Amino acid sequence: MLVFIHIQKTAGRTVRYILRSSFGLRHCEVEPWHAQSTGPDFSSHDLQRLRRFYPNLESIAGHRVTGYVDLQENGTEFKYFTFMRDPVKLAASYFQYKVQERGFKDLVFEEWVGREWPRNRQTKMIAGVTDVSEAIRIIQAKHVFVGLTERFDESMVLLKALIANQLNISYKPVNVARNNTLAEQLLATESTRQMLIEANQADLALYNFVRQELYPTYQQEYGLALEEDVVRYQQTRDNNFNYTNLTLSRLKQHVLYKPLLYLHRRGITFV
Repeated sequence: MLVFIHIQKTAGRTVRYILRSSFGLRHCEVEPWHAQSTGPDFSSHDLQRLRRFYPNLESIAGHRVTGYVDLQENGTEFKYFTFMRDPVKLAASYFQYKVQERGFKDLVFEEWVGREWPRNRQTKMIAGVTDVSEAIRIIQAKHVFVGLTERFDESMVLLKALIANQLNISYKPVNVARNNTLAEQLLATESTRQMLIEANQADLALYNFVRQELYPTYQQEYGLALEEDVVRYQQTRDNNFNYTNLTLSRLKQHVLYKPLLYLHRRGITFV
C-alpha cells in the first residue's frame, strides 16, 4: 500500500490527485476516526476501521498521515513517500496561503514566524519532533521515498520506477497560488528572509540531507537513462487526470467515508 505523507505547500495536492486518478475507489484521503485535527495521528487502529469500507485499498494520503506513527497490518507492505521543498520558500508560501486562502488578513508575519507550529513543519511531519537525526532515522528505517518539489517531474518518474510501478503519473498542477507577490516580498526582504531561515534550521538540515545524500541515490538506482526518460515523460504524458477515477473516489469519500466519520465522532459507531 502506498502511504503519502502530505506536507503542506509541497505540491501535495497534485500528488493526491495523482493517487485518486490512479486508484479511484482504492484510494482514500484519510483522517483519524476520533477527530479531524486533534489527538493522535492516523494509526493502525484507524486503518483497521477503514478496511471495513475500503477492503481493496492501494493508497492513502492525508495531513494526519505521518512518518513517526507506525502502520501495521498483517500481509500488507507499506511503501511510504513524501515530498520536501526548500524550507525557506515553503514557509513563505505557507504564510501567504494563510493570509490569501484561509482569510487571516490581519496575520502579522513577525508574530506568526515566532510561533512554534509554523516552524520546521517538514521535520515534524516525519519525526513528530524537531529532531533531524530522528527524521533521518525514520526515513531510512521505513525506506521513505522523499521527492523534491523543485524536481517534481523527475521525482514522479523516480517514484513510479522505484516503488510505485502501478502509478499513473499523468497530471496537471493543482492548487497553484494565483499570486505569489507576498511570498516573493518575504523572500526578497533580507530581514524577513533571515527570520524564515532562523525559524527553520531543522528543516534546512533535513532538506540538505535529502537533496545532497538521499535523492542522488534514487538517481543512481534509476540509471543513466533518467534525464532522457524525464524529457520523454514531459513530452508524451497526458496533462490531465483520469476523471472517472477522480469522481468515483470523491463520491465514496463524501457519500460514505465522511458521513461515517461524522457519526462516529458523535458516538454512533458501525464498526
